[in-house]
Amino acid sequence: MAWICSSWIALDTAFGTFAIALAISYLLSEILGAIIVRPIVLKERRPNPGGGVLYVVLPFVVSIMVSFAAAYAVTSSLRDSSFVTVLVAACNAAEILWIKPWVPGPSPEEMAAKFNEFKAMTKDHFADDVAEVKRRARERTREQYYAKKAREEAKRLKKQKRDEDQR
Repeated sequence: MAWICSSWIALDTAFGTFAIALAISYLLSEILGAIIVRPIVLKERRPNPGGGVLYVVLPFVVSIMVSFAAAYAVTSSLRDSSFVTVLVAACNAAEILWIKPWVPGPSPEEMAAKFNEFKAMTKDHFADDVAEVKRRARERTREQYYAKKAREEAKRLKKQKRDEDQR
């Protein structure tokens, strides 16, 4: 996206430096966004607590400020820093619209209920296969037991015959 946009927008710095500024800005904004959101996630005990201006807007605003500061530190150009900030903001806005963080995610109880339902469904679905595997395992164990018993009996008879021959 940056490369396409830079074809009609003149940059004050080399594209390589601009790309580094973009990568650093995006990385720092994502890290700080995660640091801001993590206490809210832990407090609510949900992967996506949803609702609340702090959960949606605060990381977005911080990412804009951090991306501008990081880009300016790398490029020393207001124009390029603004361009980087717009690109990072566009990426973050797209991410926000895609994952919809304002919609609350499932609670731990709901997750546990879904998992237990899935486990029960899986158990029912594969019950025939499990029964077949167990039946084969019992057969194999039985065959191994009788084969071992036959070998031991053969050894015992061979030893008995040898003892009789020696007498």
